[in-house]
Amino acid sequence: MTSPIDALKAEIQGHGLISLARDKFIPSGERLAKLAWKDVSFSSKQLKAGDAVAHLNDYLCELVDKEYEIYLECETKCINEGVWEIVFDPNSVAAFPTVRQLVKNVKRILEDQSIESAKKLAKLATHLRPFYKLLEQSFAQGRMSRAGGSSQYHLQKLFEIAGYANEFETQCVLNGTIDFVFPSIKAWKSDRRKCLLVSVKRSLRERYKQVFEELGIAKGLTVFLLVTETYGEAEKDVTESKVKKLDEQNIYLVLRDEIKNKRFVKAKNVIGFSEFIQQELPNRRSQWRSLI
Repeated sequence: MTSPIDALKAEIQGHGLISLARDKFIPSGERLAKLAWKDVSFSSKQLKAGDAVAHLNDYLCELVDKEYEIYLECETKCINEGVWEIVFDPNSVAAFPTVRQLVKNVKRILEDQSIESAKKLAKLATHLRPFYKLLEQSFAQGRMSRAGGSSQYHLQKLFEIAGYANEFETQCVLNGTIDFVFPSIKAWKSDRRKCLLVSVKRSLRERYKQVFEELGIAKGLTVFLLVTETYGEAEKDVTESKVKKLDEQNIYLVLRDEIKNKRFVKAKNVIGFSEFIQQELPNRRSQWRSLI
């Protein structure tokens, strides 16, 4: 027999309540990215190629951080209002019987005048705590990927402003899906040794192992893994062992300048955003130019 908690979990997680609420009340990654561009301290219309090259680190960090702020605001509204809107939607009654019963129990407690205030609060907490705990767990699991999943959009726009328009393709399928191929798939098929592959992740965590699979076809070639996480996140996440493992696979790890300059000054396969746009891209561009 299914326990009340398991029944509640089944209705909330998976393709249940959270999925409906997130899809309805939280903007897509591309929409979040566009909102971030409207709310940062600089204007894309006023940026010139030299600006994007000189300040890529500052611009990208601000964009990613701003997008995360916007996401958290949307997530809070979704939890406080959106979830309940779906629960009380007449079309959703049959889909969430356990949640609806929880609401009835809460309403009964609130209306019971015989219960003292302190005890009433305790009873309410007993009913609501498991619900909100499951909500938080569900949102937390997808927060980083959903909130930072559009880093590619920010980079694409900055690359174009920096003068690399028409010199890369996005979301190309090689061994796996690669975020950027410089200058093109056609060039890759012609002479992959002169091309450049860039995979973008919000955080490193265990995702660097995915890159080995995604880029397995490029074994022996130089590839770049660009990670946009903050300094605080990287303190726990980006370890010496992971950096060493990436180095063994001939993969450069591209991080915020602050992380490179404070933690990995001597690591040759760790570079900052600035070094990537100011040195690596121009140097490798001279190689792929012959394939355009």
